[in-house]
Amino acid sequence: WVGGCGRAEGMFIKQCRAVAAALCVAGRATPSGEGQRFAHHVLTSRGDPEITLRIDTAFRALPPMDVPIGGLTVARRFVFVDAGADRVVRRMTVVQFERVNAGNAFRFVYPSRPPRQFGAQMYRFGTYVYDDARAADAAPDREAGRTRALLQAQGLHAPRLWRTARLARVSDAAGMSEIIIFYCENADADYPASGPWPGADEDGDAPLEGAARDALAARMEAAVRATRG
Repeated sequence: WVGGCGRAEGMFIKQCRAVAAALCVAGRATPSGEGQRFAHHVLTSRGDPEITLRIDTAFRALPPMDVPIGGLTVARRFVFVDAGADRVVRRMTVVQFERVNAGNAFRFVYPSRPPRQFGAQMYRFGTYVYDDARAADAAPDREAGRTRALLQAQGLHAPRLWRTARLARVSDAAGMSEIIIFYCENADADYPASGPWPGADEDGDAPLEGAARDALAARMEAAVRATRG
């Protein structure tokens, strides 16, 4: 239920937040990241989901991070960056494994629509431009804020705007886990320094459609490829 390269995305996700809040009961955090390993540009998860992803060699892996989300779930984020000599991030790929906290009534329940096949599975797919700096300023302890802090700690400079392709699916039958894959490109040079830009919603998110969507999807699938699962 997390979008952007770092935060909730779209009206569907906003509705999920309200439902989740109604279902939520207190619980302790379940460690995420168990059974996941990255080596030699290959990210492997041994369960929920069982998947192997090959990351393009142009990307450098950063230390994985765990992010508690709204008292409902914990997400482990594997972050990969392609940066220039000036340390400005040109592209970023994030693979997020998210799991419901133990004792919590929340469940991941959503269809893989709009659908896109990725590897052996069908995912919910979306493409958009969004204001990552704004999202981080609004919630520094959430995904965007924590990820921007990670980039800064690594001596990297994140753009304000990301052009993003996002794949998400529920990864177990009980609705206890999901996987989200983000592919993000620095979009600062393509939009005015301050919004709103055409088509943007109240959060500053502007969907990409047609040829722009298809081209971004193709670049995503060149950057991260499912070899199993």
